[in-house]
Amino acid sequence: MANVTLKLSIGTFSVEVSGPAEYAEKKLEDLIAKYLSSSVKSGPSDSGASNASLLRPSAGKKKRSPSEILKRAGNQTERALLLGYYVEKMEGQPSFTTSELRDLGKQAKHSFTNISDSVAGLVGRGLVMSAGEKDGHRAYTLTATGEEYAESLMSNP
Repeated sequence: MANVTLKLSIGTFSVEVSGPAEYAEKKLEDLIAKYLSSSVKSGPSDSGASNASLLRPSAGKKKRSPSEILKRAGNQTERALLLGYYVEKMEGQPSFTTSELRDLGKQAKHSFTNISDSVAGLVGRGLVMSAGEKDGHRAYTLTATGEEYAESLMSNP
């Protein structure tokens, strides 16, 4: 049986389990049950929604604006990544299009020279991947590495 490595990061919680697939899945489920609230389920069909809800502000707290998030971006590629993160985590969308990122950038007063080039660069670096189509346009979603990189950009002063 082939070994697998499963990694889960939610906010400051991060766990990585390696071993045979059956063992790794069981161990990850046990760790999630032990260290995270019962609102997080380990099934692939609902994990995205649960993880996103953990990152949204709780009742009574205001959510961050795209402009606030973009303060941490050093270039257009990082802006595209952070806006993708905003769409997925703050707005709870499973994917985003270049049009959505362009519109958010304009709204935040941070226009792009060529958003398609920025997203293509993110795809090439493995930070974003294709997610099919959304409203007749190519859709993208952040990879685990993309999420980690976006979170590290936002946490650095």
